[in-house]
Formats: sequence, structure tokens, C-alpha cells
Amino acid sequence: MKILTNIRFLKVAGIAQTLLSFADFIQKDKKAKDVKFIGVNVEDNLQNGGQAIISKSQEKNFRLISVSMPVPNIKVTVERSANIKDVEKTYEPLIKTYLSIILKEKPDLVLLNGTYYLPWCLYLAAKRAGVKTAVHYHGCLTKETEHFVEHQRIIFHEMEKMFFSDDNKYIFPSQMAKDTVTGEVFKKEIKHFRILPNPIPLHFFNAVKGKRKSKRIGSVGRWTYVKNPHFVEKFALYNARQIKNFTIHIVTDIGAIARLPLRILDIVKVTKPMDNHKLPDFYSKMDLIICPSHFETYGNVAQEAVASGTPALITPTMGVAETFRHFGLDRWIIDFSSPARVAKAMEKTLNETIDPVLRMEMQREMNPQRIHGLALEYLKYN
Repeated sequence: MKILTNIRFLKVAGIAQTLLSFADFIQKDKKAKDVKFIGVNVEDNLQNGGQAIISKSQEKNFRLISVSMPVPNIKVTVERSANIKDVEKTYEPLIKTYLSIILKEKPDLVLLNGTYYLPWCLYLAAKRAGVKTAVHYHGCLTKETEHFVEHQRIIFHEMEKMFFSDDNKYIFPSQMAKDTVTGEVFKKEIKHFRILPNPIPLHFFNAVKGKRKSKRIGSVGRWTYVKNPHFVEKFALYNARQIKNFTIHIVTDIGAIARLPLRILDIVKVTKPMDNHKLPDFYSKMDLIICPSHFETYGNVAQEAVASGTPALITPTMGVAETFRHFGLDRWIIDFSSPARVAKAMEKTLNETIDPVLRMEMQREMNPQRIHGLALEYLKYN
């Protein structure tokens, strides 16, 4: 079987980490010995006179196709477009590039990771080529853009709605993600789907918990609305007024760091994105991780922290809350509306440790080999 998918290499993006983990599984696991996996990575390049430059590399049964070409800015495009058809016209060169790759590679399945504009362009190309498609949900575009102005919200909502088809296969990381997409985006049920939580890379279970020296609170992720960074800023200011009961450590993208107000930079410790293999060390040095997201189809950070031996406080509007409930961690699902209330929850949680038996159970159930194996079985045989 030959699977073609969109791929990105971003240190703070959960979608990239999950997909790269799946690519690693394809290369190493016996279940995937008959699978050829092709990742297409598109990078914006204004040079080359507008022509797409395509290069390829191969490692075992994984092939990477790198595309360098001009890619219009999506927000500017949406602002200038009257409707979704105008957006499609703007991205026609990229869609045609994807189409040419599909026609040449002749995959049995095109796997769409996420529903943003790059997988959307790949999806349109796959439909033109008549190739079967599967959508692995990472984030919900409608939710990610619900704070945008009305014109932008409408177009992004239309973009996500186009991923609906009775012929598609869908993988959702949580029941909440599936219910949100079918209830608020597609507004109709889907025929073929599987709910599989995101796996936890095994290196997180090798983390050794450090000794507690201070009340260190960590936050990891993109600095975007849906992640509720406003709460982190609000809590940092609250903490400063309380004579710094906690030390706050933030790992986020460099662009976000540059945009942070000086009053926040003065009272928190900010670190640029790090390789996924370095995150266990960061988590293990923290006393607590907070994930105040307004909405997430899943939320890798929370379970990675727990796997590393560090408690995590999360919102009930995160798909990973289902995993927390499964492992008896309901008490760490809290309301983030009030810094004072959260501070009390922090003080209480700081006294807790992660049971080694729980980490072993998580490793057994959430390991990549098991989760990716189930995903591949679904994609291949159903």
C-alpha cells in the first residue's frame, strides 16, 4: 500500500510531532513492511520565478518530497477573497503542484493531517485525481478561527466543511473532537471514523523526576487564541502581585516571544522551541504544567508531562481530558477562569506525585507502536 500525506517540521506543533512519530513507525514496524509512505513538505519560496522546485529523499520505505514555491499568505488571501472559490483560485498553482505529484506517485490513499490550507489544497488535488482520502483531525479550523472577524470566520468555516464526504475515512483523537466536528462544522454524521488518542513517544517515560527546589510552573505551546495565552499572561501578573509565589516558564515560538509585552517578559522565563526529545527534561524540571486552552481536539503537552512524571492541570474542553479520566486523573481537569482559583488548585496539585504504576500503564496503552498500529490497520483494511 502506498500512502501520501502532507508533512511539516515544526518544533512546537503537536500535529508535526504526531505525524513524524507515525512516519518513524512506518519505517521500523513489521506491520508496515508492505507500506510505502510519502510525505510532501511545502515551503514558501518567492524566488525561482514562481516555479516549483521539487526534490526527493528516501529512507527505507519513507520518501520525502520537498516542494519550494511561492505560497500566498492565507490570512491576506482570505481578507481579499469574496468566498472560498476565490481562495481556491489563489492557491491553484499549489493545488496543481500537489496534483502532479499525486498523478506521478499514484498513491492508494492520500492522508490529510489537519484541515488548514495546505492539507485543504492537497485534498482538492486528491479529489481531482480520484484518489481515496482519509482525514486525521489535528485541531479544528472553525474553533481555531472563531475569534476572527465574521468574513474570515465564514471562509475558514467553509474550508473545513469541504473536508466532509461519505467516502472519506476519519481519525479523531477524542470523542469530543468527533462530536464537535460533526455537530458544529459538518452538521451531519459521518460514515467511517475511528477514535484514537495521540500516542506518547517513549522517551517521555524515561524522564527522571528532579528534586523540587521551587514552585516551577510550565506552559508549552503555540501562542494563539485557542491555546488561551491570555490566561498565562493574566496569571503571570497575578503571581507578580502575590510576591511571586511561583516561577513561570514558557516554551513557545520565537515570533510569539517577540510579541510578548515587556511587562510579561520581566516576570516569566521564556524559552524558544526545543526538539521533542529535549522536552522530557523540561517537563521533569517543572513542578506543574498548565494547559488553559479554550479548545483542543487533543492536547499532547498534558499527557507528555504526566508521562515525564509531572502533574498537569487542563481544561474540560481538551480532548486529552478523556485520557485523564481514563487514567483516574479527573481532579486535574479544572476551570481556568480565575487566576486565584487556579493558584489554589496549583498549591494542592504541587503536593502530588505521579505513581510509577500509572506511568507504566500509560506507556503500555499510549505507546506509539500500539496507537499507530491501530491507525494503520484502519487505513489499510476498513
